[in-house]
Amino acid sequence: MSSEHRVSTEAEAGRSGRSFGRVLRRIDVRLTLWFSAVFLVSALVLYGFTFANLFQTLREEDRQDLQARALSYLVRYRTAMNERSGITFLVNELSNDVLTPAGRPFLARIATSENVRVFLAIPLREWQEFDLSILDESRTPHAEGFLTIADDRLNYELEVLGVRLSENYVLQIGGDTRNRGNLLRLFQRSFLLTFSVMLGVSLAGGLFFAARSLRPIGALNQTVRSIIETGELDRRIPARHSSDDLDEMIGSVNAMLDRIQSLVTGLRDSLDSVAHDLRTPLTRLRSTAESALREEADHEASREALSDALEESDRILGMLNAMMDISEAESGVMRLKRRPVDLARLASEVAEVYSLLADESQMRIRVETDDELLVYADPARMRQVIGNLYDNAVKYGRPGSDVVVTGRVFGGHDDEVELCVTNQGRPIPAADIHRIWNRLYRGEGAGDRRDGLGLGLALVRAIVQAHLGRVEVSSSPADGTRFAIVLPRNITKV
Repeated sequence: MSSEHRVSTEAEAGRSGRSFGRVLRRIDVRLTLWFSAVFLVSALVLYGFTFANLFQTLREEDRQDLQARALSYLVRYRTAMNERSGITFLVNELSNDVLTPAGRPFLARIATSENVRVFLAIPLREWQEFDLSILDESRTPHAEGFLTIADDRLNYELEVLGVRLSENYVLQIGGDTRNRGNLLRLFQRSFLLTFSVMLGVSLAGGLFFAARSLRPIGALNQTVRSIIETGELDRRIPARHSSDDLDEMIGSVNAMLDRIQSLVTGLRDSLDSVAHDLRTPLTRLRSTAESALREEADHEASREALSDALEESDRILGMLNAMMDISEAESGVMRLKRRPVDLARLASEVAEVYSLLADESQMRIRVETDDELLVYADPARMRQVIGNLYDNAVKYGRPGSDVVVTGRVFGGHDDEVELCVTNQGRPIPAADIHRIWNRLYRGEGAGDRRDGLGLGLALVRAIVQAHLGRVEVSSSPADGTRFAIVLPRNITKV
């Protein structure tokens, strides 16, 4: 064999080995092999138990037949007048019965107590191939017991039963195990055939049903690999709608992918918006610093430039802090110091703080709820939520109008609390109403106010959801714009 051919053969063998290894690593193949192994062991145990039981039953039937024959001859012998006449009578009976047996053929032998043969009748020629001298070699015959004689050339045995007729004589009746062996071999062939068919069917069926049942795992692997290779987060695992554990897993993974895609998309949009929004204050900050460094700038101009720089720094710091708060709340790592809080009282306290801001816009904040709105929440975070809602309501409200704050307890067992902030002004366009909760989104009507970061409502939603609540909004020219936060009344402290 040439070296090139040998190398090619080894390469093909290596590829075949790797392909076989990949097949064995498939979970459906391994499950099928495990189930088939369990089936094989169970079938072998069942076969062993059934075979042993069948063998014992057939042997008992053969031995009972020999015992019945021996008993009948014993009775005939003992009905004779004396021992000699009884032996003569029994020999004649055995000679006739052995030559023309009623039932299966049998061997008959009569011997003295010293094992001197008196009579021997062998009905079948092939039985003579057995070594029957063993019956003559023993000094005492095998009385009242079974003796098995085997021959390697034959696929059956002879079983001989000894019965003591009297103190001087012993009767031996024997028969072959041919029928028993045929039945056992037929059972073995039937079992092997049935077992082979069932094993083949179980392997094929196991592979089919295992591959079918585990198809979602393959789809999951393919989807994840596609996302890793392409970076496209819009790929999803096809649902089977079978309501089993794997289908629930598919739903959970798809929901996780939706969440990841939403977070990644939000992160991209936020980074883009932050980069855009930071460019202006940073440019202004740099311009202010350059103005302060000019030689002709006087002391008062420098102080004013430093004041503007500090204002821009606070604006940038506020934006970054708000972004961090939103990220912590949305990721579930925000630490909440919960305790019983009355939202009605908290709304009144925050309204006093924002009254100055409302006065600047010729507006008034009216809290029209006297009921106790008790929830289990972080008061500092709830103060942020209510303050951002007030700031948003004043910012987008019509000068001269009022911001109305209402609240109620509702639900089947009064298990939810709702706090609403309503202002009158330009309504939110229907196309934008789902975007107002996005980070860095600023709607029309905010003007050129430099204190607006576009993060207030995003922070409101993040904090409320961290408290296992929800936010709602509705807007129309007649009823104004209504923001509502809904919180569970009883939240178990974690």
